[in-house]
Amino acid sequence: AIDALPADITLEHATAIQDVITQFNTLTEAQQALVANQDVLTKAMDQIATLQAVKEANEAAAKAVEELIAALPEEITLAAEDDVQAAFIAYELLTDVQKALVPNKHMLDQAKRTIADLQTAAEQQAAIQKENEALAKAVEDIIAALPTDITLNDVAAVQNAATKYEGL
Repeated sequence: AIDALPADITLEHATAIQDVITQFNTLTEAQQALVANQDVLTKAMDQIATLQAVKEANEAAAKAVEELIAALPEEITLAAEDDVQAAFIAYELLTDVQKALVPNKHMLDQAKRTIADLQTAAEQQAAIQKENEALAKAVEDIIAALPTDITLNDVAAVQNAATKYEGL
């Protein structure tokens, strides 16, 4: 039965290996001593243990990232940017095998898109604010340039200042 084990062991072979172990364990000590290729069985058992440990480590790493993503707020705002970035970095640090085990990656992708959209909107709003401040400063300068004692000769300048002010 040991000779029937494949050379390249995968987790799919765990049941077959366990069956061989069970058969081996039913032998007496004297019979077990006569089995010349026990080392092949031992090696197969070790490989299964290693593969199982790797599988569990992959699942744990993926689960940690899955939980980071699940912990993101339902409504993404710029206040969540650091959390979204942390989840993204954690995801990117996973191996391809681990990434395939993260079922809610689409939520992270959506959160990143939302953050990008909010950043763009904030940048546009900041540009508008800067433009408005420049326009307001120009009107302030026009008003400041008016004489302290207004006369009829200043009507056009006052009307200009009022028109600029109302245009804000």
